Amino acid sequence: MNINSEAAASEQHTAVAAVSALIPQPAARKGIRSLGTELYYLLRIQYAEVRETWIWVVLLASLFPFSTLLFMKFFLESPSPDVMMRIVSGNIIFPIIIMSINGLGNHISWSKQQGHFTFYASLPISKINFLLAFIIRGFLMTLPSVIIMTVVGHFVFHVDIHLNLGLIPIVLLAISGSAGFGTLIGFLTPNQDMTTMITNLLMVFLNFLTPVMIDIHQLPSVLQVVSYFFPTTYAADGLKHLLQGVWSSSVTIDMLALLAFTCLSVWIVVKKMDWRLE
Repeated sequence: MNINSEAAASEQHTAVAAVSALIPQPAARKGIRSLGTELYYLLRIQYAEVRETWIWVVLLASLFPFSTLLFMKFFLESPSPDVMMRIVSGNIIFPIIIMSINGLGNHISWSKQQGHFTFYASLPISKINFLLAFIIRGFLMTLPSVIIMTVVGHFVFHVDIHLNLGLIPIVLLAISGSAGFGTLIGFLTPNQDMTTMITNLLMVFLNFLTPVMIDIHQLPSVLQVVSYFFPTTYAADGLKHLLQGVWSSSVTIDMLALLAFTCLSVWIVVKKMDWRLE
């Protein structure tokens, strides 16, 4: 084992030991400080797992949307400004789908299959903090690719991107909503093979058969209805409008929908999944 691996393992063991040292008590009776400390050490465990490979994960997550962006650039001749903005905003959503739904869902399913949750079940931690640690991991692994694709999209298609404060909450909610959806898939699928098939299918379906890079009215009526059941539909719509500098009532609705996806995903996992018995 190399020095970096030993350091990562040492830090992870330190974080685990710190979590184990917390006084066992029901989550409802824990104070805010105790819950914060618990979440901090759970995040340190996540950090110890990804700190040596995160740069490669970010680059690979950016490669697929970057290739798609270039393909659309070469394929389309003189697209309208609205079409260009939709392509750029859609490719910003692309790494969110790859990392928050595909990557996070597969990681959780793999951890469950390897028996890691049996160890976590022995610790005096709350389910909410356990889930939040995974969602924050998905957020931190996704945000760099979102920034990269925003910059690349601007220079490739020369679109006029309006930077405004509204982009902060829509990006946060887009990632958290998708990460919550990926967490739900990872926990509720029976094994990793099934998770891989579902997430790969969703990655293609969400990018090309829902209004991520195309207008919703270009889809058949059945797909239009189905699209509303996925957080990426609201993320792409809200991001497109805000990149154009427009904050309308539809953007507010998109944000509320993404917040609902996040809360609903966490609630379903907490209430319906007895992860301590896995």
